[in-house]
Amino acid sequence: MTNTAAKTLWVLLGLAIALVIIFLLVHTLTFPRIPDDLNEIALNNPTYILGDDGQIAKILADREVINLDQMSPYVVQAFIALEDHNFYSHHGINKRALLRAIIDNIIHFRVRQGGSTITQQLAKNLFFSFERDWARKIKEIFVAFQIERQFSKEQILEAYINQINFGSGVYGVELAAQTYYGKHANELTLAEAAMLAGIPRWPARYNPSINADVAKERLTFVLKRMVEERFISENEKALALLEEIKADRINKMQGSSDYFVDELKNRVSKTLGTEAVNYGGLRFYTSLNNKYQLEATRAVLDGLAQIDELMGLPSYQKATWDEKLNYPQAALVAIDPATGAVKAMVGGRDFRRAPYNRAVANNRHAGSAFKPFIYMTALLKLDVSPATIYVDEEISLPTGTGNWSPDNIDFTFQGPVALKWALMRSINVVAAKLISETGPEKVVTMAKNMGIESNIEPNLSLALGATGVSPLEMAAAFATIANGGTRRHPMMYTLIKNSEGEVIEETIPRYQRVVDASTSYLLLDMMRGVVEKYGTGAAVRSNGFTKTCAGKTGTSSDYRDNWFVGFTPDLVTAVWVGFDDNRIMRDGKRRGMTGSRSALPIWARFMRNALAQHPQSDFAIPDNITFTTINIHTGLESAEGDSLVTVALKKQ
Repeated sequence: MTNTAAKTLWVLLGLAIALVIIFLLVHTLTFPRIPDDLNEIALNNPTYILGDDGQIAKILADREVINLDQMSPYVVQAFIALEDHNFYSHHGINKRALLRAIIDNIIHFRVRQGGSTITQQLAKNLFFSFERDWARKIKEIFVAFQIERQFSKEQILEAYINQINFGSGVYGVELAAQTYYGKHANELTLAEAAMLAGIPRWPARYNPSINADVAKERLTFVLKRMVEERFISENEKALALLEEIKADRINKMQGSSDYFVDELKNRVSKTLGTEAVNYGGLRFYTSLNNKYQLEATRAVLDGLAQIDELMGLPSYQKATWDEKLNYPQAALVAIDPATGAVKAMVGGRDFRRAPYNRAVANNRHAGSAFKPFIYMTALLKLDVSPATIYVDEEISLPTGTGNWSPDNIDFTFQGPVALKWALMRSINVVAAKLISETGPEKVVTMAKNMGIESNIEPNLSLALGATGVSPLEMAAAFATIANGGTRRHPMMYTLIKNSEGEVIEETIPRYQRVVDASTSYLLLDMMRGVVEKYGTGAAVRSNGFTKTCAGKTGTSSDYRDNWFVGFTPDLVTAVWVGFDDNRIMRDGKRRGMTGSRSALPIWARFMRNALAQHPQSDFAIPDNITFTTINIHTGLESAEGDSLVTVALKKQ
């Protein structure tokens, strides 16, 4: 090192010491009190997720504290080798690592490195401000000194391993052992203990339930460090790498609200930070209805089991870890149309195997479930009513790059039909004619106004729902119809309070009038026909749901995405079913599966059980609405014949 470099280093070190002295003078009285039992840190301030009734739906950073002698010795050895190999020789800080971190941070004018020891990491949890700043870092160092003076190394290790984040919503090695291996911490093998020790540095990446291959690579690194620190031999390492490790949950019913909670955490962590959300002692007052959530989870699992059987697949529970990725998936979102409150959310059949949240993913085509946006646009922009006649026929529409000839799903044409009948039967040709007349741009604007937030290209193929949407968006947009034309923006929580009971964030309900109530009711009544006799969603009734409702089936091209989105005056629910790899949905006889065969039964099962105790209610009818029975092929008022349907019309 040159004299200039040495002088620079000493100047930087002197500045750092001066900053520490100034800090101590200003902040001496702000240090937190060290508890008499270090495990109080491990149990300190879990975050509570509360449902709409104020009852606990989930506790984040939940822990089960155990003694050091109740842990496999491999656990302790692995953490020391990986996190703090000088643990038994330092007094709270690693001087060399700390100096290196200080220099790097000064050079970059911000906190980039921490150089934290196990004691410092434990000290950090006494603070409820999780920003990476100098003030907290210096406090952390001095609290670490205090902890080292007051407690033995064994007590420090015990508290540390009891409080650390192991992913999957669990903290502490005992719950981690139960969650991943279905055993207690003192039963862990060398390989299992080393794999667990590798998780906390990056739980989302090294979680063996999510990324088995990456976790195995991490295991190799941890074992290598244990060899280097002489905790194990090369032979023990080799035997551990040969061990077959199967990550699983001890409680198969755990986590019915995992997808909801995960999405909530993703949203709030952007402003509050991940650590504060997980164990900052917060109280989330959410929109989640615990009963609805449980029924939604059951409906998805039962419905998918039925689909598996139709497809000729073995029981999902008997499938191997890898085979489970080849099974169909489903998502469900339920919203209160009056408030926009998200009451239930299921993003897949198995959070621990596939935590990807399909309820908020907008990469699946809506199919015919998109048609209500086209019909709403037509009712507003064209001189049409539910009784207006359109001809279902072979057509060729110019697209700018050629001509497009849409087919109906059954490849037949019905001739002249009323618009209500066309929506009830989900006739593609009529939807294509409507969007051609209104213009795709107006349909896109309508869909956006009603609640679709994903990017939509203004193409004629929207008549077939050729655009990616999410179940959450679809539920929100259909809620606009259920709510008489007023859009309510979805919300997942009303309040967030800190550990002192102070409100730190609040959701202000947002709403806007999108369509007048009369026009909205015309479409609603048309969608009521979808779930009655002759409608594509008539199976709602044969599946046992008898209450007043409306909805729309959806099946994308080649049967890749199946939908049913429907609502009562009290609840809007969107259900999607399909394969993650976008395969065609076929039953055991190689027939394509539609939304009415796969998504609709899940919807009906959920709504039937969720609303079992709700009294019968009906949609509010605007004063200027009248009803008449027409012939579906002429649109003329009629009281005789078989081809009749009752339509809602505006009074002249």
